[in-house]
Amino acid sequence: MESLPLEITSNVLLRLSVKTLGQLRCVSKTLTTSPYFTKTHHNQIPSAQRRYQLLLSASSLHTLNIFHNNTPPVYLRLPSNAIKKYCGATHELVGSCNGLVCIYYPPNNYSLLNPTTRELRLLPNPETLPLDARARLHGFGYVSKFDDYMIVSIGTDESVIRVFSAKADLWKTVSTSVPLPVLPWVKPVYVNNVVHWLGNFDVGEYQFRPVHHIMGFDFVDEEFKVLPLCEDLNQRLITTLGVLGGDFCVLSRGVDDNMNLDMWVMKEYGVGESWIRILLLPVYPNLPFVSLSPICPAGIYGTVHGILFLADSRCLLFYDFVNYMT
Repeated sequence: MESLPLEITSNVLLRLSVKTLGQLRCVSKTLTTSPYFTKTHHNQIPSAQRRYQLLLSASSLHTLNIFHNNTPPVYLRLPSNAIKKYCGATHELVGSCNGLVCIYYPPNNYSLLNPTTRELRLLPNPETLPLDARARLHGFGYVSKFDDYMIVSIGTDESVIRVFSAKADLWKTVSTSVPLPVLPWVKPVYVNNVVHWLGNFDVGEYQFRPVHHIMGFDFVDEEFKVLPLCEDLNQRLITTLGVLGGDFCVLSRGVDDNMNLDMWVMKEYGVGESWIRILLLPVYPNLPFVSLSPICPAGIYGTVHGILFLADSRCLLFYDFVNYMT
C-alpha cells in the first residue's frame, strides 16, 4: 500500500476494525499511530457498535466489557518487567481519551497505553522536578488544535508545572501558578481542552458554609481558569466531577439536612447560566457506598433512558430516569 496516495491509504485503514489494524501495523505504522488517525478512527465507530470498557487498576490491570452480562474481567498482559525496571511496581490511572489511557508511576514517570492493541509507550522521564519531589496532580487529553495528546503534571509544592507533548515526545515547564487549593481525592476530568479539578473550601465571606470552585488547566492557553457555577450549585457541596455525552457535569449534595444527591450538566461550556439539573437521587443517605461517578448514558435497543455509574470504584449502578429507580 506504500505506492498508494496517503489519502486513499488512510480511507482504507479507517474502515478496518482495531483488531485488524493491530495485525497490519507494518502496512503504515506512521499513519495508524498518529493522533489524528487514532481520534478519527475512534469517533467514526457507530455508537451501537462501540464496546464500552472499564480499565480496572489494582495490583494489575484488567479490562471489563460493561454492557456484556456475565463477562469476567480480562487480564491485560503488559511487558511488566520493562515497566518495573523503568517506573517501579505501583501505578495510577491518570485518564483516558479516544481509546488511549495515561498511566502514572510514582514518583515522576508516565506511559500511554492502548488497551485494545496492548501497545505501551513509555514516556521520557521529566527531569525538572527536585529529586525529593513527586507529581501531585495530573491530567491527560487530546488537543485538537495541536492534533496532539498532552499531559499536565504538577509537583507537590505546585511550583513546577510541566506539560508533555506526545507528538514532540518531550516535556516543557509552564510559567503559571495554581490559583486554588485542590481536593486531590476528587478525580479530575478532561473537557474542551481543559483538565478540571475540584477546588477546596473558600472561607472569606462564606464563613458559615463551605464553597467549592472548579478550576482547570487549559492546554491551548497554558493557563489556569476557574469555571463559573450557577447560584444553586454555589449553595451545594460538589462531590464528583464527570463528563456525560461530551458535556461537563458534577454531582452535588445539600450542605445541611438536605442529603439528596443530584446531577448538573453544563450545556454550554464556560457559561454559568447554562447549568441544568438533570437528575435527583433522594435516597442518597441509604445507598451503600461513599462515592459515585458517572460513566455514560445507557439504555437498551438504542434508546437511552438512564445513566451508568461507578460506585466506590468497585461496582456498577444503573439509574433509570424514566422509571426513577436504580
